[in-house]
Amino acid sequence: MNRSWWGPPVDEDQQAVLDLVDDLVAGRLVRVGDDRADEVDAARSALAEHGLWTLGADEAGGGGGADLGTTLLALARLAGTWPALAWGSVQAHAAAAVLPAAGAVGGELLDQVHAGAPVAVCAVGPDEGVELADGRVTGGLDRLDPAGRSPHLVLLLDADTAVVLPAGDVQFGPGIRRTGLDGALSVSARLDVAVPAESVVRGPQVTAARTLLAAGAAALAAGIAETAAQAALAYSAARVQFGAPLTALPTVRASLLAQSTTARSLLGTALGARLDRSDVVAAALAPAFDAAIDVAAAAVQSHGGYGYMAEYLVEGLLRDLVSLRAASGAAEAARRAATALVEQGVR
Repeated sequence: MNRSWWGPPVDEDQQAVLDLVDDLVAGRLVRVGDDRADEVDAARSALAEHGLWTLGADEAGGGGGADLGTTLLALARLAGTWPALAWGSVQAHAAAAVLPAAGAVGGELLDQVHAGAPVAVCAVGPDEGVELADGRVTGGLDRLDPAGRSPHLVLLLDADTAVVLPAGDVQFGPGIRRTGLDGALSVSARLDVAVPAESVVRGPQVTAARTLLAAGAAALAAGIAETAAQAALAYSAARVQFGAPLTALPTVRASLLAQSTTARSLLGTALGARLDRSDVVAAALAPAFDAAIDVAAAAVQSHGGYGYMAEYLVEGLLRDLVSLRAASGAAEAARRAATALVEQGVR
């Protein structure tokens, strides 16, 4: 049976998307760790087969053509079960905003991404040491989380410049351990490669890709928070103590209400994101993670001592949020938003 939805009201098409994600989760998307990379590959292929991997990408270019709200809804739903896979899909959507402008190489990679190939989209911070000079990209990336081996790479160097690198041009390091995000297959990367002019993309599509990353990450945080709050409610209703369920206790009910209210608010805010308000989306990302982590931590507490056991869902969701906050660059997004706010105020 498909689980309930705590987000904003949905139309018939959006309900069909929710049902599709739930059916895939029940039948084919079984969350696994980095040691089972073949199964991560199979999960990506399943999402691509059903049109979910790039659901919101331009239909003319091979994507699903869904509107942003429906896309974020699907991502939030998937994040409640497998956050690393959902983050991989967010990056695929961001890549699809840039690749069509990268000539023949971009077109070839776009076809592969629509088919479920992994792609890492990295918004490079000013202190990360990645440079594009004289037609050559050099430097290193400490962490990529593509949910796949040997991903293609899209570097977002600044607000208007991106570089597209096929997987064969990137030297990947060994796997990186994380707090959460099972199946993210995180790696570092070294870059020292000449890039043709057509692989350097300049224009508004780069800002769109950055905004998609932030909007997608916020939707994932909201989806994880919703799952954590629902798990806490289910556990508290079923757990009997002193002859009554935990929900009979006023303090428990108050905590559950706070968790559900925050989760619903996060979903409403995340699904209302607009790509033409990149500053607003970036500014909302860090607070979204802070609130979602509070919900997940409260859900752990709602389980008592059992909340810290791996057999229960909530402790893993809390770890996922901590890892995803780092992977999404929430802190850097907040700095960009603050800079944009100051610049707007000066003008």
